[in-house]
Amino acid sequence: MTPEELAAFERRRRSRNWAILIALLGLVALFYFIAMARMAQS
Repeated sequence: MTPEELAAFERRRRSRNWAILIALLGLVALFYFIAMARMAQS
């Protein structure tokens, strides 16, 4: 791999990691709010 290809690969991997982090945080928040809503009902 040339240095340019390596830099592009690392940029794509970093952006994919950020997307996965945001998706996971969104799921955690969703489950948290669902749990809070269920506890408030009982």
